[in-house]
Amino acid sequence: MKCLCICVASCFLCLPTLADASFANGVQVGIGASLTGGVHVFTGYHNKDFDNYWLRRFGTRIGFAGIDPLKSAIDSAIDSIMRDGVEVGDGVKIDNGALDAWHASVLLDYYPFAGAWRMTGGYAWGGMQLDADIFGEITYAPSQRFYFYLAGDHYYYNGNNFGGTATIDWNYHGPYLGTGFDFNLGCGFGVFVDFGAVLTSRPAKLSLDIPHEQLYIYNTQTQSWSPVTIPALDADVARATRKANRKLSDFKVYPIIKLGFVYKF
Repeated sequence: MKCLCICVASCFLCLPTLADASFANGVQVGIGASLTGGVHVFTGYHNKDFDNYWLRRFGTRIGFAGIDPLKSAIDSAIDSIMRDGVEVGDGVKIDNGALDAWHASVLLDYYPFAGAWRMTGGYAWGGMQLDADIFGEITYAPSQRFYFYLAGDHYYYNGNNFGGTATIDWNYHGPYLGTGFDFNLGCGFGVFVDFGAVLTSRPAKLSLDIPHEQLYIYNTQTQSWSPVTIPALDADVARATRKANRKLSDFKVYPIIKLGFVYKF
């Protein structure tokens, strides 16, 4: 508390100096790319030429990132990685992934050595949605049934294939902690790098959509197959997603990595 009071007092004592300084010298704007947010733009303030010890070590930034400008390229990269589908068990694969993400942040930067390295804290919020197709097929056996298990129950489609969709939604907000660098290239231009994470209490949520047409379930009491009812299928889907969401609830840190260019006036 004593150190905080000294810092605040120092800031007030330097106000006359600020009035004489060129305030615009610290204004900065930047654009870059975020691995978990898309195109990132920000504006902020950091003036390393202040005479005051504390003021030249602090800066502020307000930023926003959205995936829309890069969406087609990112979706193409996801499809390239998945190619013929990613096996998830029982002959079931996921394919045709599509990502949508954005985040915004209000940050306070601290440069402990008044150099390139900084530590960052603040608050961030955003959303991420990943959609993918679920499919299964028995190749070269068009008359074969496609069997699979869901939440412990045995199912089959009256055909050799099936399809559905899976969606992961992550709407998060919370404190942001990170580190990074500002490298000066000259003439006001520079490169910035950020490594950080949002500490959130809101984990991602998985949802499944499995078509019920031509779907049969095995009844262990009668030891026979019968067309599945929608309530029975919904109950199994709910059990399966609850189990998956319990595992997802262990991940409450949303990583943010950014790289780009900055111009300081």
